[in-house]
Order: sequence, then structure tokens, then C-alpha cells
Amino acid sequence: MLHPPLSQSLAIVIERHETEHLTLNGLIERTEKRGLYLVFILLSLPFANPIPMPGLSNVLGFVILLLAIRLALKRRAVLPPFLGDRVLPKPQMELVLRNSIRILRWMEKFVRPRGTDWLTWSAAQFGNALLVAFMGFLLMLPFPPVVPFSNSLPAVSIVLLALSMMEEDGVLIWAGYISSLITTIYLASTTGLMIHFFTRILGAFFRWLSS
Repeated sequence: MLHPPLSQSLAIVIERHETEHLTLNGLIERTEKRGLYLVFILLSLPFANPIPMPGLSNVLGFVILLLAIRLALKRRAVLPPFLGDRVLPKPQMELVLRNSIRILRWMEKFVRPRGTDWLTWSAAQFGNALLVAFMGFLLMLPFPPVVPFSNSLPAVSIVLLALSMMEEDGVLIWAGYISSLITTIYLASTTGLMIHFFTRILGAFFRWLSS
């Protein structure tokens, strides 16, 4: 199914934002429901760098998790009022949205409907939404700042999945699947190593106490 470019819808939102208040729930509605995927992308882009951003990722990862679960259950894309109905500051949001338009216009050159039949299946839509929710969960986990890529890997996966789902790109979404698999393996391995390390430290500490 062909859609008008999301960057075009976003430009209209910016024009309206000059005279109206904007919220995350309003952004979703004004971009013809496809704004849900835009919100996934907007909330993930700040973390698509190797340097972890603890604290902020916990909150935004939780927002992504909530929205993705609603998407999986085919519920209306809406955030709780305390999150979704808060008025966003105009200067900062206009800057974020204008930068997002530039990024989206670049991305739209490579993303298009390809091999889309299976993406319309209910099972595929449910599974893809749950995968985004799982990546949101990984993004919100409180990994220490010393762990590289703990934010960027889930964020990149969410961006790839959201773009593919938004534009019904059955080719690009495989890059999202691969990225999600790498993310899961990496963070699971890192968690295992951290548990092993702290277990040894605690063991050495208790042996010292008992000596």
C-alpha cells in the first residue's frame, strides 16, 4: 500500500504547531496513525550512538514498550495522559521535528514497499509489534554506562523495524530482525558476564571475611 511520505505529514504538523500545542498523542493522531511509528523512531534516534545514555533511556524505552504492546493488541495508539497529553515545548520540539524531517527524507530514499504480502498477516503484525516491545524493554534496562552499545543496539533495531512496518518494506525488515538478534545475543552475553564477574567478586569478599 502506498502512503504519502511521512516527512510530508510531519512538515504539516510543524506548520500547525506554530499556532497549536503539540503532544505525543496529538502527534500520533495528526500523522494518520502512522505517527506511532514516527514516535518509535523519534524516541530511539537519540540513543543510536555508541555512548550509553542511562536514565533517559529507561523512561523512553518504557514509552516504546507501552505503545508497542498496544500495537500488538490492536488497541488504539495512545499514551496515558500523564505522558501523552503533556504539552511539548515548542522551540525544542520544532528543532527535533525539523531534524527528523531531514533524517526521514534521507531514509525514504531507501525504504519502500517490497515483498509486503506477508507483512499484512495478523501473525506477522503481532510478532513484529512484540519484537519492538522487546527492544523497548532492552532499551529501558539499567545497564551501567561502561557497557558499550547497550542503548544504541536496541535503538537501531527499533528504527529499522519501525521504518519497515511503517512503509511495509518486507526486505528492510530482515535487517531489523538481524539487528534484533545481534542485540539480544550481545546484551544476554553481557548480562551473563556481569553476573559471573559480580558473583566472583562476592565470593572473594565472603572468603576474605571468613579467613
